[in-house]
Amino acid sequence: MSIEIRRPHDDEWEAMCYFDGRSFGNSYTPEGMAERRPLHDFSRWRVAFDGDAIVGQASSYSFDVTLPGGTTVPMGGVTWVSTASTHRRQGLMRRVIGAVHEDIDERGEPVATLGASEGGIYEHVGYGIATRMRVTTIDRRLARIRPEFRQPPGTVRLVAGDEDIAAIIAPIWNLYRRTRVGEVSRSETWQDFMADQHSRREGTSSVGYYLLHADGYALYRIQQRWNDGQPAHVVHLEELVAVTADAHAALWQTLLDTDLAGEIKSRCIAVDDPLPYLLDNQRALRTTDLSDGVWANVRDVGVAFGARTYRSVDRIVVEVDGTRWAIDGGPEGGSCKTVRSRPDLVTSHPGLSSLLYGGVQPSELVAGRRMTARNADALARADIFFTTSLAPHCQTHY
Repeated sequence: MSIEIRRPHDDEWEAMCYFDGRSFGNSYTPEGMAERRPLHDFSRWRVAFDGDAIVGQASSYSFDVTLPGGTTVPMGGVTWVSTASTHRRQGLMRRVIGAVHEDIDERGEPVATLGASEGGIYEHVGYGIATRMRVTTIDRRLARIRPEFRQPPGTVRLVAGDEDIAAIIAPIWNLYRRTRVGEVSRSETWQDFMADQHSRREGTSSVGYYLLHADGYALYRIQQRWNDGQPAHVVHLEELVAVTADAHAALWQTLLDTDLAGEIKSRCIAVDDPLPYLLDNQRALRTTDLSDGVWANVRDVGVAFGARTYRSVDRIVVEVDGTRWAIDGGPEGGSCKTVRSRPDLVTSHPGLSSLLYGGVQPSELVAGRRMTARNADALARADIFFTTSLAPHCQTHY
């Protein structure tokens, strides 16, 4: 029997959740399935059926993503990608994701992105690493904000449990996400869902607590470790959003003053976060892991690279799988069109996609044998041209 790939029907949602749970090793309660349903537009889903059985699926969320220069473009956030173990090595994942990509293209979204469950499975369908995920830990007992950077008392408050946190933080998020390349929009439905999830315990950790500043907020959970009278609770920082430097310092100052806490662990601190320079002991902040974050797949090269800005005024010609693109740009904007000129850089589609956010230097790709350069001068110019002053970063998990 042939495999059918199609949009799902409403009454197939439970089966889709069951398949996702089996694929990723979790399970959904009826309440959990009902809570997640409003997040999903079934017209964006593609599900593979072998007879009546689901054997593969994928979907995408509708976001706007911030590009260098602060502009935003529509983006398809690919998610829920899985294939049954009984149907591996048959090209099924490529077909399902291809159908999702066709849908993204038809919607006029020039970029698709995803967070990979494994690091070696998406380059062959056009994705390149665009951001990094940093895992950090701070020994709270060894670090304080330096006296000259400490903020006045009263600039941060704890949000009460009965407040509408989604409504409170949404305006802050919308300001913040335009300041960091790679970050995405969050709809009201998305914000409400996240607030509801954080109001519950997670494993052995507490409910989520919010610290609020006029220009930022932090979300964290506490995992108790009493150690027979020597408490060293673990603070799991899940999100820290600061629009201003003072908000950033004030939120960290409050986190570092948390009673009974030993470590502060996080997966949300950008690789270029200035926190070490604010501490009286820079070594207290340790990076325990650094790996791939968001993977990007540029669907419309002309639109995507024409929408961002560049650090120098230049023209770089990039050959991508046989097609040559001339990118003319500078700090005020850019344009991108096909040409026949001699290329400065030659790469594959994943290599080009890695350049969009500006967090990967062309020289890295050349050293990693994902790209070649016409000469050393062209490569040096391209390094300056494409990269950004702030590292791209994404705290939104989808």
